[in-house]
Order: sequence, then structure tokens, then C-alpha cells
Amino acid sequence: MTNDKIINKKVNNITSKLLTDREIHQQIIERFERELELLPEGGLCRKKINGKFYFYHYIKTNDERNPLNQKCISKDEGEFASSLKRKQFIQKSLPNLRNNVKAMDAFLKKYKPYDAADIVAKLSKVYDDLQQICYLDISENVEVSTWLDEHYKNNKSYPEGLIHGTICGKKVRSKSEAIIAGLLEINNIPFRYEAELKIDGHIYYPDFTVLKPRDGEIIYWEHFGMVNNIEYSLSMEQKLAAYRRNEIIPWDKLIATYDCKNGSIDAQTIQNIVKAFIL
Repeated sequence: MTNDKIINKKVNNITSKLLTDREIHQQIIERFERELELLPEGGLCRKKINGKFYFYHYIKTNDERNPLNQKCISKDEGEFASSLKRKQFIQKSLPNLRNNVKAMDAFLKKYKPYDAADIVAKLSKVYDDLQQICYLDISENVEVSTWLDEHYKNNKSYPEGLIHGTICGKKVRSKSEAIIAGLLEINNIPFRYEAELKIDGHIYYPDFTVLKPRDGEIIYWEHFGMVNNIEYSLSMEQKLAAYRRNEIIPWDKLIATYDCKNGSIDAQTIQNIVKAFIL
């Protein structure tokens, strides 16, 4: 299927789904309205008397001194009480259903599905001899959208450490990661944060799993922030060794960056890396 057909199908599916939903809403409304005519007059309420709850059937009257005519419902009248409860459910449902139909009608009245072929057909005849290069080619965006919508397992450990916000609102664990994520976001580079990666029978969570826009290749980005810590450095080396054994080679399918000794990071260097190895 061509890229334009994929887009047209997705766009037109919106209209199709809305029309289907509207029809279903209308059918429910009509069924509820018919059912409502057959249900008992009045409503249902509950009172607490001497620590026990009792159900009452009430009917509104025109008597200002006694606006409600109430009668206690016995245990033998359970079916009658259920019918009153059903009536309340329908009465609460109908305004929502009618509002949704009204909203969908308003949207469908203004919404015009996009079809690239229709746009081309409306172009002036002067363009007939040109190649059809005017179609919107967003194959990468379609792939990106699909990739981003896919469910993936991420790192559930220490959620309290996710305290640094990126430009787009994603939470990460360090200021350096927030800078890297922010530059990926600014450059419209899709990524997953701490997505599960199984290699050598072990589970790892690379800081960033990146989808390169130009060719759809998956690469990984690890940022190491505590290289002066011996235990941290040993764990880092073990992870990098596992990557190499599985052909995740640095500066091929893996980007590895580090904090400076004083804990700082240079955003310009990160941007240069993004341009050189991802864009």
C-alpha cells in the first residue's frame, strides 16, 4: 500500500468510526426512550432508619405541603425496585448520549476527510505534465507513529527517581538525560525511555532507544553519569561488554556519553552527536 493510501485510509477511518458510533448512539437512545415509557412512574430513594437502610418509591405531587408521595418498598418487591433503578440509569444516560450525537453531528458537518488524489485532481491543468511529486510523503511519519504507538515494557524500578522533566513533559532520572531527551525532542527524533532490551539472557534498560528518522534503524543511547563511582563503573563496563557481544557496537548502533568529572554536560556536544549520528 502506498504512503498516501495509508494516510487516506487512516483519515477516512475517522469518519467511518464516527458514523458507526453515531448510529450506535442513536439506536441506544431510541431503545432507552421506548423502555422508559414502560417503566414505573416516579423514582427510587433510600433512607436510613434505626441504623438500617430502606428503599422508598416516590412520586412527585402538586401538593406544596407534601411534594413527594413516598411508600416503602418491601423485600418482596425487589423486581419493582430494580425497575426504578433501571429508570434512573436510563435517565442519567440519555443526556450524555444525546450530547454525543449532537457533538458528532457538528464535527461531521465541518470535517472534510483528506484525500491526496482529490487534491491532485483539483490542481490546474498546467501541472498535468509534471511528475506526481506533490503528494505528501510521510512514510517515515507513518512508521514513526506506529512505532511510538506500540506497547513496550519499560523500567519499573525506582519510579521516585523520575523527577526531571523534558521539554515535552517526559520524566527522566537525571538532568543530563533531560538535556539529551530535550534535544531529541527538539530535533523530532522518536525515542523510548528505558525500554526493555533482552540480551544474553539478561534484561537491560538502555536510557534511550532511538528510531533514526532517515532510515528507520534502531540504535541505543546510554548516558553514564557516575563514572567516578567504582561499583557504577564496573556495572557500566559489564553492560557495554554485553552490548558488544551482541553487535551493539559503540558509534554504530550505540551512542555512549558521559558526565564530566564535575557532573556537568555540554548541550552543544550532545547536539553535535545528534546531528552526526542520528539525523
